[in-house]
Amino acid sequence: MAKRDATTPRLTAVVLPELEEGAALDDRGRFDGLRLAGLDGAGAQLSGAVFDECLLEGVVLDDARLDGVRIVDSVLDGVTATSLRAARVVLRDVRVEGCRIGAAEWFEATLSRVEFIGCRIDYLGLSDAELEDVRFTDCTIGDLDLRGATVRRTAVESCRVRELAVNGARIEHLDLRGAELDRIDHAAALSGAILSEAQLPRFAPLLAEALGITIR
Repeated sequence: MAKRDATTPRLTAVVLPELEEGAALDDRGRFDGLRLAGLDGAGAQLSGAVFDECLLEGVVLDDARLDGVRIVDSVLDGVTATSLRAARVVLRDVRVEGCRIGAAEWFEATLSRVEFIGCRIDYLGLSDAELEDVRFTDCTIGDLDLRGATVRRTAVESCRVRELAVNGARIEHLDLRGAELDRIDHAAALSGAILSEAQLPRFAPLLAEALGITIR
């Protein structure tokens, strides 16, 4: 039996059951087995809600509050939001695809077996979060804030990231070989990350500065 790569995210495909049509994003607190499509949830107060085996498709969540929300075995497809606050959100076995978000404030979040595909996020705030088995593919991210986060088996593939902040992060496996990075804030905290040989010339000055090395 082939040995499993300890650095690769361990993901399973999200397969949804037959879903019922959901009519609204209300304060019921729990959403089970629903297709929530084309709904306007701008300003929705959904803190503490649970989404289990749901499809959120083309939902607008401008300035919505999802603090403490749990999203499990679900798909977010084409969700849009200018600002989406979801402190301490829990995502487990979730696919996030084709979403457009301005500021995603997800500090202290827990992400387990989560895949982001083709998303555009101006600011993804995951400070003090826990990421395990997470993969970003074909995404454009302005600022990826991982300050103080714990990161295990996370990969950034074919993505453009303007700035990566990792001050205080605890990194075990963060694969950045497929990322086009413009800037890394606090490169000294990158211990545990994986870079390609081709990326080293670009980031050599940052890494040297972090080690106290002067290049002349």
